[in-house]
Amino acid sequence: MGTHLSKGIDSVGNIVSMIGVTVCVLVGFVGPGGPIPILFQPFELVVIVGSGIFTIVGSCTGPVFKVTMDGLKQVLKGSGVSKAMYMDLLGLMANVFDVMRKEGVLGIEEDLNDIHKSPRFNKYPKASHDHHLMDSFTGALRLFVDGVVNSYDLEKMMDAENEVHHEEVAIGPSVVNKLADALPALGIVAAVLGVIITMQHLDGPPTEIGHHVAAALVGTMLGILLSYGYVSPVANKMDNINREQSGLYKCVQAGLVAFAGGSPPAVALEFARKTIPGVFRPTATELEELIKASKG
Repeated sequence: MGTHLSKGIDSVGNIVSMIGVTVCVLVGFVGPGGPIPILFQPFELVVIVGSGIFTIVGSCTGPVFKVTMDGLKQVLKGSGVSKAMYMDLLGLMANVFDVMRKEGVLGIEEDLNDIHKSPRFNKYPKASHDHHLMDSFTGALRLFVDGVVNSYDLEKMMDAENEVHHEEVAIGPSVVNKLADALPALGIVAAVLGVIITMQHLDGPPTEIGHHVAAALVGTMLGILLSYGYVSPVANKMDNINREQSGLYKCVQAGLVAFAGGSPPAVALEFARKTIPGVFRPTATELEELIKASKG
């Protein structure tokens, strides 16, 4: 029940956040008597949002833009990380370690040739369907098969791999944060343009001048609101998703390095379990049951 609720919050959190921010701002404006129509300034939105997007497009290379778009898609889907996924990951490692202990590294060679057709991997779909995670896991296992691995070298290799992955996924939040930083300034640009338009109507009645001044000030408000109320939370969500997913790589690394160092499967898996954040971490009893089930 808790896992399903967490997934639901994870996937719709940004939508709820944006709706909540919009409602609170509108209530705060309408409550004292503010007229909603004055907030509808489509041309100022074009200046702020359009210019913001094009500044980002102009500053990104193709790969950076792709990584950022992938990160934004992930925001809509959620991180996918859950206790059940960690249970699958530990179960898969338990199964693989048990086979390697009994049959040697050649016992998993056929599985590594095509993990998508491997009954062993398909038994744990939540973990095995994560493409990047399995690339890291199977890449390390192939070193076992090739007989060129020791715990020290394996740890250094996986540290380097995890660092590169961390740097890559950090690009998306950085780009979106830069957009958030640019929006208030672009809001000022829209406001200044509004003031320029107002100056053309100084010979008009006070109500007309007041309307133009109010419309100009909406530009400043929109730039700040879009930045801190909508775009910045998306960047923070991307960063939190990346942080949650990095825990999976640490778990894999801890288990593989301990096993490569000569630890029995149960001990290696306990090393892996200890790296899991508390909110997702299975109990020691649950780990024992996973190990028994993997042998079955």
